[in-house]
Amino acid sequence: MFTRSHSTIRYQLTRLVATCVVPVWLAAGLLVFYAYSAKRDHLNGTMLETARAMTMGVDRELASVEAALRGLATSPAFSAGDFAAIHRQTRELVAAYPGADIIVADATGQQLVNSYRPYGTPLPRRQNSETVARIFQSGKPLVSDLFYGAVTRRPLIGIDVPVFRDGRVVYDLAMTFPSDRLASILTTLKLPPEWYGSILDSKLVVATRTQNPERGVGTRVTPALNRAMARAMEGTAEIVNLEGKPAFATFCRSAMSNWTVVIAVPKAAVMTELYRWTAWAVGGATLISLMGIIFGLGMARRIAQNIQALVDPALAIGRGELVPAIEGLSVKETGDVAAALVQASELLQRRARERDEAEHLLSQTMELLHQETAERLRATEELLEKERMLIQQSRQAAMGEMIGNIAHQWRQPLNTLGLTIQQLQLSYDLGEFSRELLSHNVKSSMELILHMSRTIDDFRDYFRPEKEKAPFNVREAIDTTLSLLEGSLLYPHIDIDIVAEDDAVIYGYWNEFAQVFLNILTNARDVMMEREIANPRVTITIRNANGATVVTIADNGGGVPEEIMARIFDPYFTTKEPHQGTGVGLFMSRSIIEKNMGGELTVRNTGSGAEFTIEVPGGAPA
Repeated sequence: MFTRSHSTIRYQLTRLVATCVVPVWLAAGLLVFYAYSAKRDHLNGTMLETARAMTMGVDRELASVEAALRGLATSPAFSAGDFAAIHRQTRELVAAYPGADIIVADATGQQLVNSYRPYGTPLPRRQNSETVARIFQSGKPLVSDLFYGAVTRRPLIGIDVPVFRDGRVVYDLAMTFPSDRLASILTTLKLPPEWYGSILDSKLVVATRTQNPERGVGTRVTPALNRAMARAMEGTAEIVNLEGKPAFATFCRSAMSNWTVVIAVPKAAVMTELYRWTAWAVGGATLISLMGIIFGLGMARRIAQNIQALVDPALAIGRGELVPAIEGLSVKETGDVAAALVQASELLQRRARERDEAEHLLSQTMELLHQETAERLRATEELLEKERMLIQQSRQAAMGEMIGNIAHQWRQPLNTLGLTIQQLQLSYDLGEFSRELLSHNVKSSMELILHMSRTIDDFRDYFRPEKEKAPFNVREAIDTTLSLLEGSLLYPHIDIDIVAEDDAVIYGYWNEFAQVFLNILTNARDVMMEREIANPRVTITIRNANGATVVTIADNGGGVPEEIMARIFDPYFTTKEPHQGTGVGLFMSRSIIEKNMGGELTVRNTGSGAEFTIEVPGGAPA
């Protein structure tokens, strides 16, 4: 008969230690990958922000030059054809732009004035004839690509504006300046030592560069960066730079000039820190693994010796012999096992009795638990019924408020519509009735009717029950609610300021959120009317913070008295007269935000009034 061979406990413990070491290596690998991803994402974000800032700087520089040229183009010397005066004016203007030149050319590209040369010196044609032709065709200013000057032979950038006479373009007025002037924009932000920046024209030719400008200016970008820029206005890419080295690059293209700022850093500079961190992680994981294996082998040897010492006592119990005390066991658990072998029979009987008692006790506990569960279910149903009643009261109160608002909003359109109809009759009686008057009055009447119809649609959407949660735009929900309150906010006039710092989206019930906003805004209005605030104002702020959407509603109504601050969210608590409020609005608002949307509704006093804060998880669930 063949028996299966069993592995020793020493072998099993060694495998256990090895198994425990594997997660250490996996964790080390994940940490290395996470460090690389975090480093790259942080670097890309920082570089992209820098590229955006530099793009704005380029736009400001180009816009200032264009504004100066527009001012010069209005000089009376152009109308008089006084090119000597124009030459003096261009010299005065270029004094504010060191290194720049101003050129006046006709439709053929022939230079008439060049601030770089004395007046009267023979001048050649402009090198960028296409730009001159576009100025005379479009009559609009434009920014040229990089080109080389016909006189100076320097790499230049030109900004051209048309000069008009009697409504037509007669001259091309251009300022050209060396491309390295834009390099000052790159140096203002003080890039880190390893970083370098480039500015590209609309044809993706390098106009200036902080690193090796003499080599890069006038060359096109690498194919990898060209492909990335063809897909988006801004973004990131891994490229091989003009020096032939791998690099991380971010770019941002200007919508005004179609020029692009590129910020890049050699990949080796980024990877050096990561390699150092990886070496420490691998070395630490290796040390921990070796220490674990050595410790595991020693423990396995001791445990195996202790277990082997229990074999003879176990056989003695089987033979019915008295087992003497076992000495020399270094592991507490093996000592406990030795004592347990002697008391096994008694312990088994004791466990059987305890089991029966435990089953009886469990049966009683289950019965009590069943009764308690039933009672809690009944209490929960009663609580839900109360909340449903509160919701119904709140929505009925809101419906009454909305009907009043609609009455306010319809009164003015109805008056205007009546006047329009009376105007038709009066014009007919006076003999001034015409097809144009009829069309105008019909159009204005239909606009009033459509406005009133939209009010009904908003009112219907506000009270339509929603069965499922859905993502909705916070600003749109607030605008719709304000449109429903438009009439009640006009008398008295309350200024509403909306500060939308972010495009916030909430996952929940649109109409319930609108009801919360309506309750808070209505309370603010009532308080400011009651206290006769001179210049009532409500400021609504929308922003995203830590993955949540935060909406604050702040008024200048004087705030909530401190003695009732802790009670304003209690059901049926109100400071209004019985016919003015039910005391359930704020209670239901907190219930909706906390229970239905998983958020938080709080209030505090500011220097001038009360500020309610709604904080709800933003976006849709994953």
